[in-house]
Amino acid sequence: MSGHTWAGVRERVLRLAEHPAAKAVFGAGGHGFRLGPVMDEEQLRALETDLGTGLPAQYRSFLRQVGAGGAGPHYGLMTPAPGEGGWQWRGTGLAHPAQPTTAEFAGRPFRPEALQRELDELEAQEPERAAYPSEDAFRHAHKAWDARYEELYDAQEAGAVFLGSQGCGYTSLLVMTGPHRGTVWEDLRPMDRGIRPTGHDFAHWYRSWLTRTEHELATELGRREGCA
Repeated sequence: MSGHTWAGVRERVLRLAEHPAAKAVFGAGGHGFRLGPVMDEEQLRALETDLGTGLPAQYRSFLRQVGAGGAGPHYGLMTPAPGEGGWQWRGTGLAHPAQPTTAEFAGRPFRPEALQRELDELEAQEPERAAYPSEDAFRHAHKAWDARYEELYDAQEAGAVFLGSQGCGYTSLLVMTGPHRGTVWEDLRPMDRGIRPTGHDFAHWYRSWLTRTEHELATELGRREGCA
């Protein structure tokens, strides 16, 4: 994605913080329309080393030109930062962050749909008390089943970064590996809807939020002035 994709975007976002109706925007209380500093090439290369692959081009240029995290859809964007265990995405400056993602975890294969099929098959095999000669045998079998379920459930998140929280346990993901690399998905598992694609790449997802928010604030200001 060419560099002009993000031309003026940082300035547009930061201006929203000064808008008199800014607090009316959903999630604004979580990020305050603040953006972290941009990342330099040395930082990006270090992040990609831990990731084990290059960052998706649109997201990489966003980190380089707009900011490492902060203001964005819903409750804002997580920020990649180094730590004792290597690079990871954290909720720096966010009141309602998503869960952290390590670069190593994000660099694994992304295969939520295949893993969902395995989970569906596993659910049909949940141990039943009547099939076991004793309570201890049943508990042992169910504990092993539950551990496998949790393993598959958690593995569905691999290969992606938690971009941010949508609230109510739902999150937005950016895929880092495989054929869906660079696209935004949603983790809607709290409502039993799985991990689903939004159908949009990162640039479209972010710029659509910005344009929509600018329109929302202009409309809200007009409504207030009309009631004055």
